[in-house]
Amino acid sequence: MKKEKTEHDPSNRNILSFSRRRGRPKNNRPMLDTGTPETVMKRLQGITAEALDLCLEKGIITQQQHWCGMHLRWLYTLRYGVPSVRATNLSDIENHESKSSDYEDPLWRAAREKEYNDAVNMLTKSGYSLLLINLCVYNDLPRLFPVQTGKSTEYKEITEKISSGLNILIKLWKK
Repeated sequence: MKKEKTEHDPSNRNILSFSRRRGRPKNNRPMLDTGTPETVMKRLQGITAEALDLCLEKGIITQQQHWCGMHLRWLYTLRYGVPSVRATNLSDIENHESKSSDYEDPLWRAAREKEYNDAVNMLTKSGYSLLLINLCVYNDLPRLFPVQTGKSTEYKEITEKISSGLNILIKLWKK
């Protein structure tokens, strides 16, 4: 007698094989994301680069001078905060709790403020303070900077001032 196959019979079941890979399949994206075409063009024109980075890229300053410029910016932001335009609700300041961190250590903060004051005093004595604060902190290139020719005497003077001012910081911080 022949046995009829029923729904519950194991020999009647179709076994579906599932992939062992779970989740959404990977997209084949390029390894290097350069952004939108507009961003690529701005980057090629040097519009999005910071002033200190442009100086380093053009060979006006060295890697040590670049570090000193970044360090000066960091010290400035510790002292005065980030220079930007922002709206603050002054009635809500008392409700914010300060986060405890290394920045809240009074001895450490006093040492950083002294370091910043020493740097600014030395730059002021030499006459490079305004130029370097504008360049390093406010990301403001001197007006002659877009000039690509290094033949202009004014251009050479400004680049020498930038380099000399950052050399003062190298000597101060012994970098």
